[in-house]
Amino acid sequence: MPSLEEMQAVGQSCSEYTPMHWGPRAARFEPENISCATCVHWQGEEEMCELDIFEEQLLNLDQT
Repeated sequence: MPSLEEMQAVGQSCSEYTPMHWGPRAARFEPENISCATCVHWQGEEEMCELDIFEEQLLNLDQT
C-alpha cells in the first residue's frame, strides 16, 4: 500500500482525480485533503486505483 504522502502527491497532480463528495461539501475540500484516498477511483479489496494509473502518476512525479 502506498504511503499517505504518495497518495496526496498523486491525488493533487492526477488529471483523473474525482472527489468522493460532490455539491456543497466538495467546495469545502481543502487542497491538503486531496488524496487518492478521497477519490472515487480508489477502491477495491486491495485499495488501489481502479483506473490502474497510480504507478504511472507516481513515476511521473519523480521525473519533474
